[in-house]
Amino acid sequence: MPDSRPTLYVCHGDDEGPRVHPCRRVQEALRAKGIEYDKVIAAHGSPIPFLRKGSRDELRAATGDKKLPALKLPDGTVLKHSKAILSWVSEQPDNRAQAAGRS
Repeated sequence: MPDSRPTLYVCHGDDEGPRVHPCRRVQEALRAKGIEYDKVIAAHGSPIPFLRKGSRDELRAATGDKKLPALKLPDGTVLKHSKAILSWVSEQPDNRAQAAGRS
């Protein structure tokens, strides 16, 4: 049975980046709605390609792109770019009460 949680691919900035950073914003939005997700830090170093450490080939294999953030839904659909992810999050039911009941 496939995992029922989406997988969020983010850069190394993660939750500690500036508030305007797309990887941080999508994580905050997911948590605000109580949406559980698995997280993969898929890139380290600079967002500028020639300053990056390592390659993003694994990210491309998983999501079809080398851009972050990306959200892979349980059905295999991949949402690329923060605007698409934030739009999807806004359409989801608020699960905060359910998430609180599980803790």
